[in-house]
Amino acid sequence: MIEFIKKIRASTLIASILIAAIVICMQVLGAFQLLELKFLDKLFQLRPSEGIDAQIVMITFDDNDIANIGTWPFSDLVVTDLVTKVLGSNPQVIGLDVYRNLPVEQGFAELKRVFQSTPNLIVVEKFVHPSVPPPPYVDYKNQVGFVDTVVDQDGTVRRGLLSIAKPNGDVIHSFSIKTALKYLESQKIYPVISSEEKSAITIGKSKFFPLDSYQSGYGSLDNGGYQVLLNYRCHTDCFQAISMTNVLEGKYSKELFENKIVLIGSTAESLRDFFFSPYEDKIPGVYVHANLISQIVNGAISKRPFLQTYPKWLEGIGILVWSAIGVKGIFRFLKGVNLGKNQFIIGITAFILTSVLVTVLISYISFLNSFWLPIFPLLCSFLLSSAVCIIQLSEKFRYASNIDELTQIANRRYFDRFLMKNFQAKQELSVLICDVDHFKLYNDSYGHQMGDKCLKQVAQAINKSVRSGELAGRYGGEEFAVILPNTNYESAIVVAERIVTNVRNLNIPHKSSKTTNIVTLSCGFASMESEDTSSLDLLVKADRALYKAKEQGRNTAVGYKHN
Repeated sequence: MIEFIKKIRASTLIASILIAAIVICMQVLGAFQLLELKFLDKLFQLRPSEGIDAQIVMITFDDNDIANIGTWPFSDLVVTDLVTKVLGSNPQVIGLDVYRNLPVEQGFAELKRVFQSTPNLIVVEKFVHPSVPPPPYVDYKNQVGFVDTVVDQDGTVRRGLLSIAKPNGDVIHSFSIKTALKYLESQKIYPVISSEEKSAITIGKSKFFPLDSYQSGYGSLDNGGYQVLLNYRCHTDCFQAISMTNVLEGKYSKELFENKIVLIGSTAESLRDFFFSPYEDKIPGVYVHANLISQIVNGAISKRPFLQTYPKWLEGIGILVWSAIGVKGIFRFLKGVNLGKNQFIIGITAFILTSVLVTVLISYISFLNSFWLPIFPLLCSFLLSSAVCIIQLSEKFRYASNIDELTQIANRRYFDRFLMKNFQAKQELSVLICDVDHFKLYNDSYGHQMGDKCLKQVAQAINKSVRSGELAGRYGGEEFAVILPNTNYESAIVVAERIVTNVRNLNIPHKSSKTTNIVTLSCGFASMESEDTSSLDLLVKADRALYKAKEQGRNTAVGYKHN
């Protein structure tokens, strides 16, 4: 049994390494991508609230605000009035997430004057087709940011786009990074591009890197431009918000916008500026920008970390380790050879469920520390390795139920089933029963440990004496039995004599034997006859023949004859 278990262990360890390699390839090809992204969404939903971001105030307009104002797009006069009122409270920066590329009704000259005289105002453009240009009269380099976003295969925004390169090589920056940097400039915090680490950018207390094309959690992704993982602070409820109508009517505290980032944007259903987010509801585009701005600003000022991933090589090691855990953990149950079937199933199930829950918990704790740990490659390697082990263990149980642990040949239970099956076939059948001569005296002289060794040697000699399709088994104590399907009396004589000879040729010393000075075997055999009504009849006849062999001096084989 021990040798059998070692063989299983060796083959399963090799299988676990192959499974880990396959899972790594599956991960690179993106097989787990959608599952990982959906699980990442759940992590965002489960993460405790970080509270209100006091540095950002939202001015939003919904369909009711549009109805109150009476027109869409808002006239230049309305936008001028809104911006002027906000400027009266001395904000650090205003981000206007509304396209103003064309004059709208009256007030254009005043709007142009306000836009040009407000360097801390950031306006938007859409760069990717269909493009929407910015107002042509503002300082493009310092006051314009694009609002294009990148979405995953399921339409969800999980990445922030900070910059992209135009076909001519010029780099333009997003509305979010422009707004954040303008605010940080007032805090005397400026971005520093690393000269040692490729594409690394340090802003205040934070450092971040662009996503690569095989980012953790993703397979191959479009990593054009400078992209980072969005570390959402919330859906919408962590930002102070006031309606555009209330601002225009002066229904707000004068300190509300003071030294703040003020973002102006739509939450109107009719304008359809919404995206799928990690949270259950869609999120207005201006709130996507608010989350990215919050991520950059709080990272720079208070070291709130960007969402990071582990190195690819470390994930590969993790997959291999989880695969090995599946093997090692399941194999611990091999030690419980006395476990019942139900106990074994309950134990294995508990182990697998506990391991899965622990993996999920580790991923969650990692996420709380702003490290995204993809779990599906780990779980896949663990479960596949566990499945391979369980299959092997089922073989172990089948083997254990059929094999005598000491001698490693068939046990009495399997011997009886095999005999019954062949007896019912109603074909020629012979049975041998063999007994080690004077074995009690051998045990008394050499001890039980040597006695066990002797039985092992005798069993293997008997086993090697039979042909394919025949069965040698331990019948009980020092008794062995052999089933010979499709074998008549004359052929059974040959097999029986071969067994007696092969055991004698082992030359195992037996100083207490009353037959000779080595271990010998007595065999009795019988062949099935028409009057035999059950396999028991055949065994009884073989047993009688065995006694005849003992009466004739042992160390011989005797067949049963009816008369």
